[in-house]
Amino acid sequence: MKLQRIEAGEYLTADGRFYVRNTYYSNGLPGRSNTSSGWLIEDRSGATPFQRNHHKSNLRRVDTLTEAKEIIGLVVECDRKEQTLRDAGWQKQENCQPPGLCWLSPHTGRLLTRSEALLELSLML
Repeated sequence: MKLQRIEAGEYLTADGRFYVRNTYYSNGLPGRSNTSSGWLIEDRSGATPFQRNHHKSNLRRVDTLTEAKEIIGLVVECDRKEQTLRDAGWQKQENCQPPGLCWLSPHTGRLLTRSEALLELSLML
């Protein structure tokens, strides 16, 4: 994922969706050197693609800029795959039980995971 440098320690994706900045945060240790450096990723689209302990957020802290680029690339790829399913008539169900089975097949009427849905879609084409 390519990032455009805004100013020192701040980057933005070409579409303006993700903002990445250098940040310092407490590492939980008492004493003088109780901060660590990292990068904060913010999704400015209104989506909440990051999840930690069943809590969705538009923010994610990572250790390196390279890791930030990789995570942004994965989120963009997942969004592209989900849009492909929607374009083919699949419906995403919210709060599914069991978790993960959230794509309703227009062909079989079954709930599938995203990977299973993409596989079924490729077999139907």
